[in-house]
Amino acid sequence: SSLSKDAHKYFDADTGVLEVPVVLQIAGQVKPVQFIVNAIVTTSDLQFDLSEVDFGDCSIYYPVEKSVGLTNLSLLPQEFGFVGVPECIDVQPNDGFGTLLPQETLRFDLIFCPTVDKDYSFQLTCKSEYNRDFQLSCRGTGVHPPLELSHSLVQFGDTAVGDCSSSVLFLTNHEVTKGKVTPVPPRLFSFALPGDCEISISPAAGRLQPGERSPILVTFRPALSDQAIRDEAQRLLQREMSLCEEEMDKKKLEVKKTMVIRKGKRPSVSPKDGIMSSIPQTDQQTELLNPADIQPGSWLYEEARTTLLCHFPQCFNEYIVPCFVSDGIPPEEDLQELPPWSHINTLYLKMWCPAVRPPLVVTSNIPHNTVDFDRVIVGEKVIKRMTIQNICQDSLDLRSSLLDLNGSFSLLNALRCLKPGQKHTLVLAFRPSQEKKYCERLDVYAHTMTLAVVLQGEGVVPAVTCSHQGGILDFGYVLEKESTSQVLKLQNGSLVTVGFRVQLASLCPSLSEDEADSVTGAKTKRNINQITAGWACSVCTPAEGSISPEQSVDVVISFQPDHPSVNYRDRLSIKLRNQMDVCVMDLRGAASSHNMYLYGGDPLKAPAESLLPPLISSQFQLTAEAAVMGKAPVPILVTLWARYSAGVLIPAVRQLQLGCISSSQFSEKGGEFLWDDVASLQELGFSLQPSKGTIEPGQKHTVSITWTPNRGYKPFEVVQTCVSVWLKGAQTSVYRVTLMALVSNT
Repeated sequence: SSLSKDAHKYFDADTGVLEVPVVLQIAGQVKPVQFIVNAIVTTSDLQFDLSEVDFGDCSIYYPVEKSVGLTNLSLLPQEFGFVGVPECIDVQPNDGFGTLLPQETLRFDLIFCPTVDKDYSFQLTCKSEYNRDFQLSCRGTGVHPPLELSHSLVQFGDTAVGDCSSSVLFLTNHEVTKGKVTPVPPRLFSFALPGDCEISISPAAGRLQPGERSPILVTFRPALSDQAIRDEAQRLLQREMSLCEEEMDKKKLEVKKTMVIRKGKRPSVSPKDGIMSSIPQTDQQTELLNPADIQPGSWLYEEARTTLLCHFPQCFNEYIVPCFVSDGIPPEEDLQELPPWSHINTLYLKMWCPAVRPPLVVTSNIPHNTVDFDRVIVGEKVIKRMTIQNICQDSLDLRSSLLDLNGSFSLLNALRCLKPGQKHTLVLAFRPSQEKKYCERLDVYAHTMTLAVVLQGEGVVPAVTCSHQGGILDFGYVLEKESTSQVLKLQNGSLVTVGFRVQLASLCPSLSEDEADSVTGAKTKRNINQITAGWACSVCTPAEGSISPEQSVDVVISFQPDHPSVNYRDRLSIKLRNQMDVCVMDLRGAASSHNMYLYGGDPLKAPAESLLPPLISSQFQLTAEAAVMGKAPVPILVTLWARYSAGVLIPAVRQLQLGCISSSQFSEKGGEFLWDDVASLQELGFSLQPSKGTIEPGQKHTVSITWTPNRGYKPFEVVQTCVSVWLKGAQTSVYRVTLMALVSNT
């Protein structure tokens, strides 16, 4: 200051105080008036805390901020303003204008926004109210990143919790290889999403060749956090505990009042046994309060989730996701090496995400809105139900997406308009046609949201085997009014429960497909005991049921004849609920009134007592009845055909079976058989082996009949004779066997 030179006697440069003595001469007054004029002299300087601001390398897509301080060195307030600011920079706050109090320092943000890739150097001028200019040097370099986003800001609309909103952006590599000696390498990019983010980006990483453009799908899915649901479940438990305690206190009070009224009479049920036992203990309730015990998918977890959805407040979140761009690609020698990255090339994507309460919620215990049918046998139909509720104040006209017409999932009922608070149950069915996994999505549309339901299941081919391979199951001879049984073991080798039915052809064999359909977990069993026109058929126990995975079931088939006959026939089939055959077998049996019987020979009459439908044709070998009416012998016909081939005569051989039935009605003593007049048979060329013997209960003997033509046999002559067989057991029966023999050239 010039005062320190011009008036150094009166000015103190250290304190800035100016003291000037003044003598005032007044006319008519001898003594002058003397006083001192004091003043504090201050500067008008403004000072920046930086002499130069270097913004460095800056992307032309995103601004760079630097903070600078401006200090008022004066003891007086000063107004100021940044004037002549270039277009590439912005000064905030208040656009660089304001008032500085004495000795005050204000911070300003210098926002550098380059528009082209070049070097920038300029001066920022801050002018004070005393028309003084203060300069600040600034410089920076604008850089054009190799990749460019079509939009840097995504504004999603109001999205209901459980629904999703999507937006498609484009990421472009604007580098060109034309006119360049060295090839331009492709660029790698990667979006870095924050943890626990409701945003998904696809693809989140990739590679772009020069000039290539890739669509980027950004999806916003608002959801409830797992911790919030567990906390709400804990609160619901605490509320239930409080209600239980209040109810217990009320019951205790009622018991006390009752005891006072009875005036000392002991109640029939003590409060401890009658009331306290029906209320959970405090220790057990305390254990249930542990949030770790609340598992996702449990009833309490889903109830807490539904409660939070019904009271969800509107919220708004903002996310800024960086997209890192590489300067090249990893070397071919080591593709696992990280490529070089530069912060200059980094892109930023800002998203505004408002979340609102959904108008439609799932009230069923279905985790994550996924209906899992699990494993289902191919051809069977399983039905599951899902309940939805309108929790908004408006009516909702619901409609659904179209499921695959040739697929395995189906929606069995129609959607309707839901008034506020109303519920509707969706009936969903799954019938797999192949052994594979199925997954399909069903969208339920409301006017403000889309409720996505995932349907999934797996088709399984059952592996059920039977201990009997099919064919003929012969019960043999049984005494009338008695029974015998055979056990069939059904083994389930698959990983799913399999239902089965045992069907007899003598009963109604056809069942509709709707009856074969089952709801998961249903099991039914019944017995079949059919008697038609006096003829008893088999009894199957159980007639139907279920076989657990890797388990087996015994099916007992009992033969219960009610009258003597050799023509008991039926057909048994074991089917799964998808109408797949496990095995098919023909049942045969015979009944006798005596414990001794003879079996074999030629048929003498049609099987009139067969229980098979008349359209089923089968050729059966018939035997004579063992029951003898009175003492009349039972006729048996045995035809023997000898063959003459290439000059060699081959004798004819037939066999008959003789047996003794083991029964509790008779003693354990067996029976005897005897052929009459065996010598006369030998004269005609017949021989019997053995001609007599004994048979133990439950055993059978085979008698071989051989015919060899005698000398002088005439061609095409029929040799015929009769012989009697005596069977002695609990009763004696006689069979009259007619033997007819001839020679054939074929």
